[in-house]
Amino acid sequence: MADQRSKTNRWNWEVSGFEPRKSSSNASFEESSHRSTGPLLRRYSISTASHPPHSLELPKQTLASKVYGLKEKVKLAKEDYLELRQEATDLQEYSNAKLERVTRYLGVLAAKSRKLDQFVLETEARISPLINEKK
Repeated sequence: MADQRSKTNRWNWEVSGFEPRKSSSNASFEESSHRSTGPLLRRYSISTASHPPHSLELPKQTLASKVYGLKEKVKLAKEDYLELRQEATDLQEYSNAKLERVTRYLGVLAAKSRKLDQFVLETEARISPLINEKK
């Protein structure tokens, strides 16, 4: 289907491995022989044995154990959340300390650069008259 779709850039009903519908005369005959005249029922993907009917109540012990299990899961999730939050706070403090240290270091480098620039200007001012005299 992907090959056909890429060639024609159109979607179609032809799917590999899918059998198309039978002709209408055969289909109506088969439907009448296979279907009962009863009302349509919804089909579920899980079996009815694994899913108890809504009218049956779960025993209180089972319900209590499920609630307890959920409480434990919530408790563990809260603990994990608090640990992660603390770790995030620690990482943020560490990052802020590193940024402050780098900022201070950049300030020191900027001050040294200004001193070097000033020294270059002073040296050029002293040397330029000597160079001009030689010319």
